[in-house]
Amino acid sequence: MLFIYIKRIFIGFYSLLKGFKVTFKNLLKKPVTLNYPVVKQPMKERFRGMVDLYPDKCVICYQCIKICPTAALDLGHKTLEDNKTKNITKFTFNAELCCFCGLCDEICPTEAIFLNQMYEVSYFDHKDLIKIDLMSPEKYKNVDGGTS
Repeated sequence: MLFIYIKRIFIGFYSLLKGFKVTFKNLLKKPVTLNYPVVKQPMKERFRGMVDLYPDKCVICYQCIKICPTAALDLGHKTLEDNKTKNITKFTFNAELCCFCGLCDEICPTEAIFLNQMYEVSYFDHKDLIKIDLMSPEKYKNVDGGTS
């Protein structure tokens, strides 16, 4: 009975020393946490944020529309009188459907469509998620804390 009592004291003291070892090892190291709202972590190069568009680069090939597995993109155009020039009438993005796979970014021949670095994505109203007009320069103005 005394042996078990001494054994438990020894195990408790050993685990205490083991914990102190971890504490003292990390005591003088630089902290890995950030003061988040003030200091933001830069995103990695391959991070997939919200879908974005350079409208002047788009050649209206519809490849992004065809490859999207969730049909989150919608593109409309009109052909001008010369039957060669096309103008985009609408290019909308449904963030609710998007699975952020990046296929639209990969297939675009002119790199007009891309996934930006936005990671602070929160909306106050559900309808703001459904039809985001990618042609508008203020497309993500309703995103809480985001910048495109």
